[in-house]
Amino acid sequence: MNVRSEGVVIVGGGAGGLELAIRLAKAGHKDVLLIDRSATHVWKPRLHELAAGFRRGEVDELDYAGLAEHWGFGFERGELADIDPEARTLTLAEWREDDGRVRVPGRCIGYQAVVLAIGGVTPDMGVEGVLEHALMLDSEADAERLFERFSTGLLAHRAGQRSDPFHIAIVGSGATGVELAGLLATEARASSVAPRECQPRVKVTLLEATDTFMPGMEDEVRQSIRKRLLNVGIDIHTEQQVSRVDRDRLTTDGGDEFPADLTIWAAGRVGPPVADSIDALATNKKRQWRVKPTLQSVDSDHVFALGDCSVIDDEPAPPTAQAASEQAEHLAKELPRFLAGETPAPFVYEDKGTLLSLGEAGSVGEVKGWFADDVQLRGRLARAAYQGLQRQHQFILLGPLKGTAEALSDVLGRSVGPRLKIH
Repeated sequence: MNVRSEGVVIVGGGAGGLELAIRLAKAGHKDVLLIDRSATHVWKPRLHELAAGFRRGEVDELDYAGLAEHWGFGFERGELADIDPEARTLTLAEWREDDGRVRVPGRCIGYQAVVLAIGGVTPDMGVEGVLEHALMLDSEADAERLFERFSTGLLAHRAGQRSDPFHIAIVGSGATGVELAGLLATEARASSVAPRECQPRVKVTLLEATDTFMPGMEDEVRQSIRKRLLNVGIDIHTEQQVSRVDRDRLTTDGGDEFPADLTIWAAGRVGPPVADSIDALATNKKRQWRVKPTLQSVDSDHVFALGDCSVIDDEPAPPTAQAASEQAEHLAKELPRFLAGETPAPFVYEDKGTLLSLGEAGSVGEVKGWFADDVQLRGRLARAAYQGLQRQHQFILLGPLKGTAEALSDVLGRSVGPRLKIH
């Protein structure tokens, strides 16, 4: 296999990887190659809205090739198969057709530095029936599949003239599970199935394995979110470890059963499956690549990692788009220094707070770092701040002029930018 040499190779075009490629290119570093298995970038923190059929026009896709041409970095579709830190090469997997034929052979790429930004996935935890009967939300395809199951489930429920609610069980009370619960209970769109007034009533049950709803969240924010969800009829159960998922119910370790016409599995986050097959780079028990505070692999200084796929041994950052964006901004400054022979500075995570959108149950959040005390946000102000996170991401990807135009186009129902695709 021939080896093609590149400078900085970034594997994964999520919030962190794409922002890093653009920041490096804007700073004049043109020998940058971004690799992703998809052709388009999606703002993943709002996938739950796409899954609920809500605000589909705001869940934008940006074409990687268009962004690469606009900013001046390289882009290539591919999926990571292996890394050889000693040879400083990475291998991309063969691209096969559905019938097994090889469409694109494996490729070998040399690098001066590689940044792993592949993101993470939701683990099934080894629970029986999860893979067969539950849905997860790790990608746009997952979101489309979830909405399809939800809308057709409502149709079947209505066609059968059932008087009981359409039961949705969500396992996991992290941000994904909580935001999905709020949207599916209050603002889920299924107009293609039937007029809203004719749709079955939706009943959402949220299950958490620990004794704390939204573990890790500030207590005041957590209690506010819990109250809002309860007010719209969502049932919340803690200390419920799910042991089995069937087509129409969940069973817990304690023997409790919960009805489920639709089960959504949002329990935890682990690194990508490919991490298990790359023996040269150490991982933790969650399959995340272990990195030093400089975001360099503990096994190779020329291998960096950011976002969900990595963990800093001493001070782990949360698996959020906010953390990945901060790490991208940090590496945009430190990678050029490293390539010039200097020692990169350690990354320091700055928690800017948390914002969640709960549909008609409202928006809730906490902003940190701007004032002497943390500020809790509610209602329209929280919603505006929540939307502002996407606007900030758009401005980085599109630039200030096109980013502003894209924000306006959300209202006007049209779009601008490099080959922008709107659902």
